[in-house]
Amino acid sequence: VEPAQKSFQAAMANAGQVCLAVKRAYVPSAIYDVFCDELARLAGEAVVDEGTQQGAQIGPVQNKMQYEKLKGLLDSARSEGKIIAGGNAMDRDGYFIEPTIVRDVDDSARIVREEQFGPVLPVLRYDEIEDVLARANDSDYGLGGSVWGTDIERATKIAERVQSGTVWVNQHMGLAPNIPFRGAKQSGMGTELGQEGLN
Repeated sequence: VEPAQKSFQAAMANAGQVCLAVKRAYVPSAIYDVFCDELARLAGEAVVDEGTQQGAQIGPVQNKMQYEKLKGLLDSARSEGKIIAGGNAMDRDGYFIEPTIVRDVDDSARIVREEQFGPVLPVLRYDEIEDVLARANDSDYGLGGSVWGTDIERATKIAERVQSGTVWVNQHMGLAPNIPFRGAKQSGMGTELGQEGLN
């Protein structure tokens, strides 16, 4: 349950409009249904409103172009997977999108291949570590990722094989001024923070 909660928070921070936000989750088959159910519960309970309103947890998308892109991705997700929470633009002023969880989705789906940059999280199933590593690394992007597990040493060895500028173990988006931050592949240029960032 805790990895699901932390993944949800890292996916929905600033309505998903964070470069390091979780953009997709790969979950082992043994816990896939429970994980998806918990994500759907969190999405259903999240308070979506303007930031000026007390208790608001998820705000709007920043601009119309991104709002329209997200609506198109949600339309695709309806046929490419199963939406178990959210899935719609909200009927109100502003560019509000319901926090959305999409399960039973394939690696080829638009919501998996494209950077959604919004409050939408696709959840993919896996059985074998070698398979999921190959699938996760089959992307043009690689800014940040995380590996979760009860065996820290094993999770760390897996994290070292993820093709991403930063990979965390049992956390996500943990930045510190002394640790360099950079992307891989098509994600970002150069380095920020740490001695490497100064250089």
